[in-house]
Amino acid sequence: MLARTPAIETWYAGVVTSDVTRAIDELYGVPPKDFSSARNAKAAALKAAGRTADAQAVRRLAKPSPFLWATNQLGRQDPERVAHFVDLVRRVRQSQLHDPRTAAEGIQTIRAELQGLTNRATEVLGKAGYRVPISGTSRISNTVLGAAVDADLVDDLRHGRLTAELAAPGFEVLAGLQPGRKLQLLRGGKSSERPRDQADAKRAEEQAQRARRAQEAEARRREAEQRATAAERAAEEVRKADRARRHPD
Repeated sequence: MLARTPAIETWYAGVVTSDVTRAIDELYGVPPKDFSSARNAKAAALKAAGRTADAQAVRRLAKPSPFLWATNQLGRQDPERVAHFVDLVRRVRQSQLHDPRTAAEGIQTIRAELQGLTNRATEVLGKAGYRVPISGTSRISNTVLGAAVDADLVDDLRHGRLTAELAAPGFEVLAGLQPGRKLQLLRGGKSSERPRDQADAKRAEEQAQRARRAQEAEARRREAEQRATAAERAAEEVRKADRARRHPD
């Protein structure tokens, strides 16, 4: 059964039926250029079968960006590698609860595995005829990591049915730390963290802050692009309406 993720809740407030689940599984494996026609055909078939609510839910599915599509292909084409990454993230996060000194090493391992997955998704895009800018690779890696640490989305990552791009979490999530975490004192007045532990925690937090700033900047850029695209579409609609008014059939 498909997990009730926040992304799904945004487009369908009802019960996720097996027909809708199958539609998501099928449609998010379709290349973006074919998505709209495949989605509309699926919705029409559901409506013809009397499944009006399911048809409406499917019709509201958003066309994935090429980067989201490529991310979903990881779970479909290389499920073992994705499962390994998810397990790695889980083990690294758990290990920090027992030995915070391993934080830096664990994060480096996750970065290497994440880069491998991102490279694989980039190859998929290239074979499908898409150009991949630097911002595109960041969007892929952010989505992979964001889903890997989210209990509500990890299954969607595994099965290649994420319905929206995600923002990457800060590195404190991986290191088992909290932003602004203070040292805890043990009896006898000794710190529960040794100097090396403190240094690792400080580096992790600094990395998290840099990652958040980069993430916020990328979000602002994407929002500006979306606004510009929406404005251009609106202007085109106005031009079409004006031409139709001046030159009626």
